[in-house]
Amino acid sequence: MNTYSTPAYGSGSSGGGDSGSGYQSCMQICAASYGGPTMASSTWSAPPATTTAAGGSGCTHTVIVAPTQGVLRYVPFAINASVGDTIAFVWNANKHTVTKSSELAICNKTLDMPFTSGVENKSFVFTQQVNDTNTTFFYCGVPGHCQKGMFGILNPPNALMGSNATVSSMMPVMASNSSNMTAMVQYTQMVTANNTKAANWGGNIDMSGMPPSSYQYMLENVMYVRTFLAANPEVLSADGVVDLSSAGTTPLIVPKDITIAAINSSASSGSPTSDSPTAGATGSSTSSGGSSSSPSPALKSSARSLGSSSVLVSVVAITLAFAL
Repeated sequence: MNTYSTPAYGSGSSGGGDSGSGYQSCMQICAASYGGPTMASSTWSAPPATTTAAGGSGCTHTVIVAPTQGVLRYVPFAINASVGDTIAFVWNANKHTVTKSSELAICNKTLDMPFTSGVENKSFVFTQQVNDTNTTFFYCGVPGHCQKGMFGILNPPNALMGSNATVSSMMPVMASNSSNMTAMVQYTQMVTANNTKAANWGGNIDMSGMPPSSYQYMLENVMYVRTFLAANPEVLSADGVVDLSSAGTTPLIVPKDITIAAINSSASSGSPTSDSPTAGATGSSTSSGGSSSSPSPALKSSARSLGSSSVLVSVVAITLAFAL
């Protein structure tokens, strides 16, 4: 088995209570507010890479493409890597892509040294060698997926000390203007209450260069990864590095999408879910397969379209035994 190591970045290296042992007890508290979790399991053994770039000489960083069917996220959402490293994108759900984009047009393919995997299915592995340390955005090119927040960042920009444009600074501001965002933030805080590193992961990412339309989904992605790390503390090292291979053959807990917290909170309170700020980068993609076909309404409410199920957590056995 290869060892995958990701350089630390941002405030994810904060110390504190980090054992993550309170995750399950916290889930009981969360269930009272956001619905009781049920558990399902599946097994995944990653195959050898079938699409590769030129071999790198450094570390290999693993990114899960959709941790389970219906969760439109990359895990981790943001990765730091050095020149010569390799990014291994591993599919755990069907019909997704990894396509390079730009910061100002997150849901559109860039012409600047582009890469794309094409639409692939579960167990596919797509690797890319890191040739520079510039900030690089990637997204899912399946119509409608990026507009729901399925994008990620390689070498995200870190904010200067005192900046008010960090993820940590923007989250309470966004929450003050949206009850849905408030519900997601509160849920994330409860889940990560006993794991300071998970609670602070990605907090120093600089959002100042991002289009305002993407702010909501940027924060949702960070919160989802935080819940994932709280559920699986063994993949988060003492210095804030996310190393998915450290779990070995231990089954990983895969949280349902963070937007479920907003759905269940709104359902319990009887309030609508449409007050979330318009979000998601604009693009030419249109929805298919049950997704909204109108970009503007979709950016406002399609992140809620996972359904009103109270299912919050599933267990997926992820065996990171790559032959790369």
